Amino acid sequence: MSEPNITFFDIPSLCKPQAWSPNTWKARLVLNYKQIPYKTVWVAYPDIEDTLKKIGGKPTGVKPNKGGNVPLYTLPAILDESGDTPVVITDSLAIAEYLDAKYPDRPVLPKTGRALEHAFEQFLDLGPRIPFRQLMLGASYKIQEERSKPYWLRTRSEWYNIDLIGLSPEGPVRDGHWNELEKGLDKLAEVLDKNGPDVEWVAGGSEPTRADFIMTAWLLWIKIVVPDEWEKKVKPLNGGRWDKLLKKTEAWQTVL
Repeated sequence: MSEPNITFFDIPSLCKPQAWSPNTWKARLVLNYKQIPYKTVWVAYPDIEDTLKKIGGKPTGVKPNKGGNVPLYTLPAILDESGDTPVVITDSLAIAEYLDAKYPDRPVLPKTGRALEHAFEQFLDLGPRIPFRQLMLGASYKIQEERSKPYWLRTRSEWYNIDLIGLSPEGPVRDGHWNELEKGLDKLAEVLDKNGPDVEWVAGGSEPTRADFIMTAWLLWIKIVVPDEWEKKVKPLNGGRWDKLLKKTEAWQTVL
C-alpha cells in the first residue's frame, strides 16, 4: 500500500490518542471529513519552528511580547506531495481553503456565505472562547511531553505575562472561570437557536461546514485534557447540546 500524499503535522501529548490541540483539530477534522488520505507526523513544541522552516512552511503570525517583529511558527501544517512540486500550507483556515480548492469533494467552506463562516469564527473568539485561556493553558501544560513542558511554560508565561501554573487554581477562582464559560456557551446556543429546531449545522445546510468543526475542536480540547471537568461542567449544559455535537462529528475524529 502506497504512502499517502499528504503529511499532517500535529503536536504530541501524553493523552491517548495524542491529538489534543484545538488548532490542529480544526484541520484534522477537515481532512477526515473530506476523506483525504494522510499520515501524521508528531512534532514536539521545541521542534516546530525548525521543522516548518526545513520544509518551507510560512510563519502564521508574530510572537506576542516580542516587539511585533519575531515570526511565530505554529501547527497545524500540511505537506502535499501529490504534484510535481510539494506544497506546504500552515494555519487551519488556509489549510481548509487549500483542501477545498485541490480536493473539492465534500467542501467545508461554502462558495456562498463564506463571509459568515469567517464572522462565526470571530464571534467565537470574542464570546465563548474568552475564559478558555484561563481554564485550559495550565491544564494543557500537564499533558505535554517532557521535552515540551519547559518550552510551553516559558513561552506562554512570557507571551501572556501570566503565572501559568496558578492561572486557574482549584476552588472559587476556577469555578468562576467555568461560570464565565457557561455564560459564553449560553450566548452561543442562543445564536444557534436562530436556525430553528430542526437544523443540525451552523450554516443551515444538510452537511457540516468548517464552523461546526471549529466548535468541535474547542470542545474536544476540554473533553480530552480535562475529561472529569467536561463531564461535570460542560456535558450537561444547554440540554446536552455540546455533547451531542461531539457525537455527531465523532466519525471525523479519527487520529491517523
